[in-house]
Amino acid sequence: MGNKFLIKSGDIFFRFRNFLFPVFVISLILFVKPAFFLGNEILDKFAVTLGIIIALVGQIIRFSVIGLAYIKRGGKEGRVYADDLVTSGIYSHVRNPMYIGNFLILLGIGIIYGSIWIYLFVIPFFSFVYFSIIVTEENYLKNHFGEKYIEYTRQVSRFIPNLHGIKKTFTQFKFDFKKALRKDYGTIFGVIVGCYATWLWKKFKLYGFGENKGEIYSIVLAFILIIIFYSWVRHLKKSGKLISPS
Repeated sequence: MGNKFLIKSGDIFFRFRNFLFPVFVISLILFVKPAFFLGNEILDKFAVTLGIIIALVGQIIRFSVIGLAYIKRGGKEGRVYADDLVTSGIYSHVRNPMYIGNFLILLGIGIIYGSIWIYLFVIPFFSFVYFSIIVTEENYLKNHFGEKYIEYTRQVSRFIPNLHGIKKTFTQFKFDFKKALRKDYGTIFGVIVGCYATWLWKKFKLYGFGENKGEIYSIVLAFILIIIFYSWVRHLKKSGKLISPS
């Protein structure tokens, strides 16, 4: 597959990357029927647990990246853009930790859902989406930063983390919890809701809720607590209480 095709595809997907996660979850619920993992109810319980763990690991990776050294690559006018080349923090161990985190979140939710269509079509599709965006960003960085970026790519892998010195990385930088929470609370909320809603929809479609009022009350309570968490963090952000002192 040629780089030109990947770059053109990446340009398109980059513009809509913030909508990928909600579209993914909503599409699952609307168009794909959930299923037991490999058709086995017992295996499915392990698969759901594994899916939740994978999704949370993805979120932890995102949170760690932002709290240490974060690349502001939000784009400019719908296109890839970066002010600086960040090679410290988690980026000194792997070049695309944020996309690795994002993919693990999607993979985890896909495993929770259990449908064979997720494994055959959805996961491969998102693999292509993220890979094309990465190639597009790499092309921009190579043109923008030149030999500095090329040398960085020689030393640090695109996807496979080099954990040598990871302890030093976490001790060398002061982890900015407030900054990480301020910048990523929306994604944290989305991951929690995504995992919970996916599991809930699957449970409803495969088992139903019947007249178990206690279960229904616990579900409503969980959603209320999730919304309270989101509202509280959003309030802290708006009030400036998540701004770390210089």
